[in-house]
Amino acid sequence: MPRKLPPEIKKIYEAAPLPHRTTMLAMRESILEIVPKAEEVISYGMPAFKLNGKIVAGLLANKNHVGFYPFSGSVLSNFKADLAKFSQTKSALHVPIDQPLKKSLLAKLIKARISQCAVSQGKVNLARYESLDGLWRELKLAAPARRALVDAKITKISQLKTWTSEDLSELHGIGKTALKILRPYLAKN
Repeated sequence: MPRKLPPEIKKIYEAAPLPHRTTMLAMRESILEIVPKAEEVISYGMPAFKLNGKIVAGLLANKNHVGFYPFSGSVLSNFKADLAKFSQTKSALHVPIDQPLKKSLLAKLIKARISQCAVSQGKVNLARYESLDGLWRELKLAAPARRALVDAKITKISQLKTWTSEDLSELHGIGKTALKILRPYLAKN
């Protein structure tokens, strides 16, 4: 059974023109299936979804698209291949007004955002990474990239020889800067 819209949020959806509204409501339904415990709130004037105190997604009708906002500037850059056909900014995905994002893609984006929240809330044991990411610290990789490599069981430069730049860029936490640092080591191997 679909969840009832809170009145103040319902007004925002109702104010959106068609087909924007239809797209937004379809995406809302998918988001609530992905994170059924999410609380619906208004953040930055848009319907948003809060889980464990953190906003994990937001939707907004814009003139020529529906904006999907992961409420993090470091989520979208991790899904270049998946998002290649969409225009976007660092923190907003521009969804065609009549084509909701597929649930599988929404799930990837939301799960990436949720994984960031776990770190910020102290639910990830960072000490586990400290004993394994020393080399990556020496190379001055950012913490998300170091965690991504450790999670992929890559703790030595020699282990990079089986990875391509494209494969590494698919890991959540590996962005342009990390690839720039790692690329010379991939080429050597």
